[in-house]
Amino acid sequence: MKAEEYLSVLTDQMRCKMAREAVRDELLCHIEDQKAAFISEGMEKSEAEEAAVREMGDPVETGNEMDRIHRPKMAWGMIALITVLSITGYAIQRAMEAKVVADGGYAWLSSRNLVFLIAGLVLMMGVCFADYTRIGQRAREIMAVIDILLIGATVFSRAVNGAKTFLYLPVIGYITIEYVFLLTVPVYAAILYGYRGQGYRAIGKAVLWMIPSAFIAFRIPNIMTTAVLMLSYMIILGIAVFHGWFRVSRRRTLAGIAAALLCAPAAGIAFYWFMGEDYQRERLRVILDPGSTEAGYVPGLIRGLIENSRLAGSGAAVPDTSVIPQFQTFILSGVTVYYGMLAAAVLAGLILFLLIRFLRISLRQRNQLGMLMGAGCSVVFLVETAVYILNNLGVVYTSSYCPFLSYGGTGTLITYILLGILLSICRYQNTAPERKRLPGISRKPV
Repeated sequence: MKAEEYLSVLTDQMRCKMAREAVRDELLCHIEDQKAAFISEGMEKSEAEEAAVREMGDPVETGNEMDRIHRPKMAWGMIALITVLSITGYAIQRAMEAKVVADGGYAWLSSRNLVFLIAGLVLMMGVCFADYTRIGQRAREIMAVIDILLIGATVFSRAVNGAKTFLYLPVIGYITIEYVFLLTVPVYAAILYGYRGQGYRAIGKAVLWMIPSAFIAFRIPNIMTTAVLMLSYMIILGIAVFHGWFRVSRRRTLAGIAAALLCAPAAGIAFYWFMGEDYQRERLRVILDPGSTEAGYVPGLIRGLIENSRLAGSGAAVPDTSVIPQFQTFILSGVTVYYGMLAAAVLAGLILFLLIRFLRISLRQRNQLGMLMGAGCSVVFLVETAVYILNNLGVVYTSSYCPFLSYGGTGTLITYILLGILLSICRYQNTAPERKRLPGISRKPV
């Protein structure tokens, strides 16, 4: 039996089409290596090829074994944890809403929030079954489309507190533009994948691709979204450099990225301090000196709530939560007040566990595209969650978002799209072949 015939029969036994090319290329390398060995022993080419094929075993049995190894595997444990956190998060929001209303505050949840949650879970499973590697084939085009849509959205959006973040769409209603920016992070990772094997020019291109989305967020203006995007982009670029994607000095390039990460916050603070709006300077003062400005009022209240909390259960004297503006953005603080510090720590710990678990799984991916896209999704979630926790500790006072705890339809749907990408990467971790190979590297899947 010839090699091509053997491999055709073998790959026909595999149900996952995505894995067939990778398995075929790998086995063909083995056959060619063994064929060369037989030729060196004096065999004719045709005889050597047939002998090499025979050593591979029965094509049907081998194909069935390859099907078992390379078929997609659902990350049911992660899906179960996501489902539990989704239900828990919604239940906590309902409970916090009831507490705030009892204190004289206003309700913020509606029946639409539950609809968005269910739609998000359905959307997550749909994305999970999709082939995430297709994003890598059209990454630059996808990024360009997202940026164009964001520009259009900012033109027609409604300004709230000086920021044009809300866009009204017929039937759908208002969407929050700032959450849409999060979709650019895995796409940016896919763009970097297309520059593998290039030199410092690729680093320059990578930096240029950061600018459009970050500039749009900057012009809204939304300080935190801009910071989250730039931080996530730089971390992703650093991961790619660390893994040797580019023909550059890793030490020097990583040092440059680290320097940029250290200098960027100082540069941003200086810019908004001297050229920003009054409310932006007020929020900066909250971080630098919490008690020196009126903007420190809310963080001070949050710290007061936490200080009056117990390890478990409600405090002896629960403060009036109705005095806190937009208490729905301080759900974790509410859990601390009404259920204790331990409950809040467990809740935050479970969310962080899920995100760190996704990050670890992503960094261990054989498929390099999946590795960086998964790392990108995980990193942006971790950055957003870290800001949210600091906000709920009264350390900063800014817009923040946390998966499962923050309310809003747009944020919910974007969250589950990103979770779907992560689950797709987990599902195809043993099947997805490399779409692009570096010169001089074997054709084996990486």
